[in-house]
Amino acid sequence: MYKRWLMLIVAILYLSGCGTQENEEEESPPERTTEKVTEEEASAPSEETEESSISLESMTAESIVDAVEARAGENLNYYLHTRVTMEYQEETQMSETKEWYHTEDDKSFVRREVHTEDLPVQYYVSDGEKTWQYSEGDAVAYVSDAMHSGDMTGRPSSAIGNRLRSYQESHTMALEETVEIAGYTGHHIAFTPNEETGGTALDVYLNIENGLILKEVMIQEGHQMVYELLEYDGDIEHSAGRYTLDLPEDVEINDMSQPEPDTDLDSF
Repeated sequence: MYKRWLMLIVAILYLSGCGTQENEEEESPPERTTEKVTEEEASAPSEETEESSISLESMTAESIVDAVEARAGENLNYYLHTRVTMEYQEETQMSETKEWYHTEDDKSFVRREVHTEDLPVQYYVSDGEKTWQYSEGDAVAYVSDAMHSGDMTGRPSSAIGNRLRSYQESHTMALEETVEIAGYTGHHIAFTPNEETGGTALDVYLNIENGLILKEVMIQEGHQMVYELLEYDGDIEHSAGRYTLDLPEDVEINDMSQPEPDTDLDSF
């Protein structure tokens, strides 16, 4: 049972966008002149998105993936509420994740709450300088430098391109029906694993306008995992208090921050 719960948590973090490649991108933010310019660019639909939306009849699986990848990286200030459901034999395990993101200058503000059945709520909060990790009810909370926080605060929007490219390398794609999910148009793409690479068949539902995966279904050997979007807000107002973590007074704080370099050594 413990192993399956652990697998669920790993799956949630993976589907939320936590990955090594994506995290490396987060540590090296793209150059931009001002935040105002960046937000204007993010709010304006890309040229590729507009063209794809107009010519719906000519859409292909490849063009949809390209359009979603181009749009995904433009998401800066947004809120996501997603659910992951895992079914194994007669057991069903479900978890929901709420995530808030804000970008300001070179700082990336993140708040992630993972609500899993019969497990304490897990918190991952970053104010751009420090990152906090805490499980509700624990006696210890952990804090580290934001740039050394690992994959726990990775943005799902930044990781979508990596995931889709990975699927393309090991699968063939076919465009299926279009459905509505959480109020958004979902283009259903069936990924079939190549014979030489093997792998798991995937059903992925993509939305071009917001550049998100609305739903993803993986089935293999009696296991089924379903990721689905419940709510999305692509333009949330910034609130500094949202990116702080209120801890009980008796919780011990384990500071894992990297020590400042000793400037006195420069004199030698």
